Amino acid sequence: MEKSAEKPKIKNLKNTIANLNREISRLSQKNETLTAEKKMLDEILDNLPGTFYIWDERPQLIRWNRRHEEITEYSGDEYPNMLPTDFFIKREHRAIEAAIQRVYAEGETTLEATLVTKSGKKVPHVYTAVRTMIDQKPVLMGFGIDISERKDAERQLRKAYSEIKKLKNQLEAECTYLGEEIKLIHDYSHIIGESEVMKYVMYSMEQIAPTDTTVMILGESGTGKELIARAIHHNSNRKKRPLIKVDCAALPANLIESELFGHERGAFTGAVEKRVGRFELADGATLFLDEIGELPLELQKKLLRVLQDGEYERLGSARVMHTDVRVIAATNRDLEADVLRGRFRKDLWYRLNILPLSLPPLRDRVDDIPPLVDAIISKVQRRLGKQIRKIPKEVMEQLMAYSWPGNVRELENVIERAVIFSESNSLKLAAPLKNLQPAKTPEPSDSPFQSLFEMEKSHILMALEKTHWNVTGKGGAADLLRINPSTLRGRMRKHGIRRPATHS
Repeated sequence: MEKSAEKPKIKNLKNTIANLNREISRLSQKNETLTAEKKMLDEILDNLPGTFYIWDERPQLIRWNRRHEEITEYSGDEYPNMLPTDFFIKREHRAIEAAIQRVYAEGETTLEATLVTKSGKKVPHVYTAVRTMIDQKPVLMGFGIDISERKDAERQLRKAYSEIKKLKNQLEAECTYLGEEIKLIHDYSHIIGESEVMKYVMYSMEQIAPTDTTVMILGESGTGKELIARAIHHNSNRKKRPLIKVDCAALPANLIESELFGHERGAFTGAVEKRVGRFELADGATLFLDEIGELPLELQKKLLRVLQDGEYERLGSARVMHTDVRVIAATNRDLEADVLRGRFRKDLWYRLNILPLSLPPLRDRVDDIPPLVDAIISKVQRRLGKQIRKIPKEVMEQLMAYSWPGNVRELENVIERAVIFSESNSLKLAAPLKNLQPAKTPEPSDSPFQSLFEMEKSHILMALEKTHWNVTGKGGAADLLRINPSTLRGRMRKHGIRRPATHS
C-alpha cells in the first residue's frame, strides 16, 4: 500500500523537475537571446558616428558608447564623478543646464555646444536629447555629432563672403567714382598738338607711361595736366583699372586726409560709416593728385610714407594698410620756391620730382591753336545742335594773337560762347579778345645800377633771344637759366615778356 501511494508523488516530482528543466531551458534560451541582442545593441551603439549617452536624474552617466570615450578622452571609471557640464567649455554651462531642464519639461531638445576633451581640445557638436523611462524612472538619452568639418566650411564661407563683400565695396566705390567722372569728357587718346614743344611732351610721355615711377606734371592752369595724366595711365600697364583722381585744392584740410586714406566708423564727428580712401580704391591702379602744392604740410608726411613704403592707416584705425599705387602729381605752383619758404617738404618734392613733365602754355604753342579750335568746335556743336563750317580769317587771327592766360581751358570757353552766338555756319566771336595789360615795371632811378627786377628781366630776355624763344626742352631758355620752365614762364608774366610776332 505504501509503495503504491508513493508512486504518484514520485511521478509528480518528476513532472515538476521536468517542468523546471524546461523553464530553465526556456530562460536560458531567452537569456542567450537577450545577451545576443545586448551584444548586437552594443555593437550598433559603439559603431554610431557620434556619441551616445544616457543620464539619470542624479545626474549620473549610466550608459555610453565607445565613441563617447574616444571623443571625450575620459575612461568609464572617471564618468561617475562627472557632471554633464564638465564635458563643455565654461561659457556654455548655463546653456547646457537650461537644455537639460528643457528635455525633462518638454520631452526633447537640440543644441549646439563645444565639447572639451580631457586634453583640452575643443570639438563643436550638435546634440539631440529626449526624455525616456528606464525602470519606471525618467532618464535623458542623447546623441551628439561632431560638426568640426561643417564649422570649418562655415568659416571658409564667411571668409569668402568677407572677400566678396570687400570686392563688392571696392566695385561700388569705383562705380560711384566713375559715375562722378563720367560727367567729364576726356579724349585722352587724341592729344592735339603738332608744335615742337608738344612733340617733345608726347615723346616724354611715351617714355614715362610704361614705367611705374611717380610722375610730376608741371604747368599753368588750363594747360591740360589732367589730360596728360590720363594719357599716361591709358598707356601704362595699369590701364585695365580706372584712373583715380583727387583734387587737393577742392577739399578742406580736415576732409582731405579721409579722402586719401579713408576712415573707420566713428573716427570723427559725422563718420557714420566706414569709408574707403582713394589710396585703397587705387590699389593696383593709378592715383592722380591734382594741385599737389595745396596739400597741407601735416599730410605731406603721410603721403611720403605711402610713396616710400606703400603703407598707411585709415583714420580711427591702427591697422597698417598696404597698397600698390602709381602716383601722378600735378601743380601750377613753383614748388621749388615753396620748399624754400617751408610750405612744401623737401623730401616729398624730391620723391615726386623723379620724372618731371612740363606742359607749355598755349601762347608758346600758337601753331596748335587752329587744330585745337577745329576739335573744340566739333565737340561743342554736336552738344549744342549747331553746324559751324567756316572760321573767318580775321577770327583765327584774333585767336592766334591773343596771349591766352587761361590756356586751353580759356580757349574752350571762348569757342563755346562763339558757337552759341554764331547765327550762321560761320564762327563769330561773342566779344573781342583783349590781352591783359602787363604789370608796369618800376621806373629807372637816377642810380647808375639797375634794380634786381630790371636785371632779371634783361637776363631772361637775353636767354630767350639766344634760344630763339624756346622755353622748354634741351637747350631751351629754362635749361640755359637752370630753372623749371613753369618758373620761367611765371617770371615772364611778372615782367610782361611776350613772344614777338617774328617768333610766333
